[in-house]
Amino acid sequence: MEFNHLHFYVDDLAPWRQWFLNTWRGHLPLHQEGDRQGTLLIYLGKVPLQISDRQSGLGAVTRYLQVHPPGIGDMAFRVRDLDRTLARLLRCGGKVLIPIQPDQWGRGRWCQIQGWGSLHHTLVESHIADSWVPGHGATPDLRVDRDSGIDGIDHAVINVPQQEFSAAVAWYVDQLGFEPQQWFRIETAWSGLHSQVLASPDGNVQLPINEPVTPTSQVQEFLHWNQGAGIQHVALHTSDIFHTVRQLKQGGVGFIDVPTTYYQALHRRQDYQADRPLEVALDQLKILVDWETSFPHARLLQTFTQPLLDIPTLFFEVIQRQVVEIEGVPHRARGFGEQNFQALFKAIEQEQLKRQIPSQSSEP
Repeated sequence: MEFNHLHFYVDDLAPWRQWFLNTWRGHLPLHQEGDRQGTLLIYLGKVPLQISDRQSGLGAVTRYLQVHPPGIGDMAFRVRDLDRTLARLLRCGGKVLIPIQPDQWGRGRWCQIQGWGSLHHTLVESHIADSWVPGHGATPDLRVDRDSGIDGIDHAVINVPQQEFSAAVAWYVDQLGFEPQQWFRIETAWSGLHSQVLASPDGNVQLPINEPVTPTSQVQEFLHWNQGAGIQHVALHTSDIFHTVRQLKQGGVGFIDVPTTYYQALHRRQDYQADRPLEVALDQLKILVDWETSFPHARLLQTFTQPLLDIPTLFFEVIQRQVVEIEGVPHRARGFGEQNFQALFKAIEQEQLKRQIPSQSSEP
């Protein structure tokens, strides 16, 4: 299983179209044969982002927006065997929303299933190497001068209420065959969360699921403003995070601030290895860095945008997993920046405190 595309449900397509094209340096496919009113396909680097509003005629969009603010309502996966995937889903009580459909351009088949909460998952079985999005006819020319360097989706994070956590994890394990990986508990004096990382055994999909452990948790804040469970952020991978972040900042994308004390604390970590130019770039661009003790040269570099809306819900992560060769064997940075989680939590917390989080009973 691989990530295929994201489907962003919005109130009004036009401003989001301009924002992703101009600020995010996105680009349109060469042809838009399959486009309907109210829906559009944009590429962020090599990541397909479908954007649809209420004018699209898609009932899923209208139903989602009746409950939630704009967000990723459909996270699509590419599967090797659609029939086998659906057979497992149905055995475990899953729900098919749109039965298997042939692609009119002959690229494969697809269907849509009910995910956790209000989420949908489009499942795509492909006869071609590139990702394609149902309803959109063109495969784009991805070699564009304005490309931000984004080359894929690394992972996506789902936030759920505490009482739904175990059931949500079990849903993805039982119905889609994900396997539990790392488990984290992050706490500060202000808030905390639990995170269970799930991974597809036959692909590269990684899906951390978070629950709040305190009423003041940033996860609880998300749940308050999102009116329930949903995708908190999607991590976009790049092979050169410094280039990508510079490009996005020049376009006007806002990123979270990372306190200077974080970079000072790096020097106290075991096996910290960095030259002066790297340290300056990390500090200037507010990029977090992590590594495994056994492979300190294979760094995980990451940073996070400000929320896309004026409320603290959906945001993007930009991540690079460096690859180094040791005795002829390539090693790729793994994990999710476990050492960074505490520092990251505190950095986001500073933004949260500025917003003066409302009580759970208050209205957004």
